Amino acid sequence: METEPEPLTTAKTCLYSVGDLGASIVYSVANTAFPLFLSSYPAVPNWAVGLLAQERSLVGAFIQPLIGAISDRLPPNRLGKRRPFFLLGVPLAAVALLFFSSHPPMAAVLGVMTIFSFFLNIAYDPYLALMIDIAPERQRGRIGGIMAVFRMIGQAATIAVAFLLWTKHQPLVFIIVAIGLVAAFTVTFVSVDEPPIIRDAKPKGMQLKPAEYLRELLSHREVVKYLGATFFFWFGVGGVIPFITRFGVQALGLQENVSFTLLLPALLGTALAAVPAGLLGERVGKKPVLAAGLALFGLATMLSALLARSYVDAMAALFILGLCNGVANALLFPLFTELIPGRRAGELTGISSTVWSLAQPLGAFGAGLLADGTGTVRGAFAAAGVALVIGFALLMTVRVPSGRPLLAASASDPLKDAALA
Repeated sequence: METEPEPLTTAKTCLYSVGDLGASIVYSVANTAFPLFLSSYPAVPNWAVGLLAQERSLVGAFIQPLIGAISDRLPPNRLGKRRPFFLLGVPLAAVALLFFSSHPPMAAVLGVMTIFSFFLNIAYDPYLALMIDIAPERQRGRIGGIMAVFRMIGQAATIAVAFLLWTKHQPLVFIIVAIGLVAAFTVTFVSVDEPPIIRDAKPKGMQLKPAEYLRELLSHREVVKYLGATFFFWFGVGGVIPFITRFGVQALGLQENVSFTLLLPALLGTALAAVPAGLLGERVGKKPVLAAGLALFGLATMLSALLARSYVDAMAALFILGLCNGVANALLFPLFTELIPGRRAGELTGISSTVWSLAQPLGAFGAGLLADGTGTVRGAFAAAGVALVIGFALLMTVRVPSGRPLLAASASDPLKDAALA
């Protein structure tokens, strides 16, 4: 039987959220700097930028559930279930960033960039699952809001560094980001204690039953509908983020370093909305607050694609989009935790990561194709808005349980044993 952990203090919540700050500075580089970094190599089309320059890896989409399942089933040890993965994923991502700082040949860049995001996701998905291990459900909305604020601080720091150094000291940007990543995860690693691992029985050996696993997962309709809603959310977000800096340069005529400032109003809006959204979600329910945010996000994205014609227009539009994004950042994962049992948090977080890791590159790829075909990214932004509205519509069909996760774990549950039992 799962026991709910004690509420986190504000200090512990902040120390836990520092890890998200570290991840966000790397994801920000992937989303905003990589498109410009790739433009320094000849003949890299927008569709390739869309696939490579964003925070999720198609490679990771097929491995993350396995990593999560392993983290759920680690034998008792001094570090816990989740933190050992920090020791693997964070150094790999840092080394890759140092590799990019040397501006290597194009073939090497393409090879490493294909799996770069997966390196960090090895640590980041167990990091997210750690929230379920250390915090009660009723507190996760506000924790998600505080995490979103730290996330925006990390992204703002990255943009400031890029603004100051990108034009003349590009390698130093990658070095600083690598150091920041390691420092941030170190803070969370040493300051947040995991609960002890308690084994009810000796774990079984590996049993790979993919067909049975998928069949059992699909039988849980509300979970599947929620994953569908998040697919369209990340599909839409993936279609926008990698092209914001390129839009500034190509459509608005901005200098490359100035194009990074387009992200600042979005980050400000996200930071302002995240904590109030988390607290409001605790009071009236996470689903209605998240649904309102997604609906506004989609409509605002479509209108922005049509109406933003100047730097000032773009800054105002991105602030509004940031407010909507703050709601989503605060509540997407906390609402998912209400549908799943804590003992399988890593495994099912890995499944949600698979959805994320498929949707975001596909959205970016589709947006890149649309941009290449039309000669502008405006149509791609409008299509992203449509995807966000579809995500809202699917979310409205999800029934959130009261008091018990929809996806229960029992001794006879095939989903519990299918990947790693």
